[in-house]
Amino acid sequence: MRYIELSRAPCNETLEVKAIYSDVDWGKRFESMGIRKGRQIRKIANHPFGGPVVIEVDGMKISLGRNIAAKIEVEVLSSHLQ
Repeated sequence: MRYIELSRAPCNETLEVKAIYSDVDWGKRFESMGIRKGRQIRKIANHPFGGPVVIEVDGMKISLGRNIAAKIEVEVLSSHLQ
């Protein structure tokens, strides 16, 4: 399966982090936020006009700039919609 950038992933979906393309500094920041390869996350919002991407990791809401979210590749696992 082909993976997609977090910034392009659909909202309200369970996603699995498959790859992170960043330098060492950003890698440490992602790690401190709980964002690492193999982790399941949920994308909550994709704000318009180049605004941030909001994700949920372990019950925490994290806002990431689109250019930062584009460094994370994910796989869509399932929908949270009922």
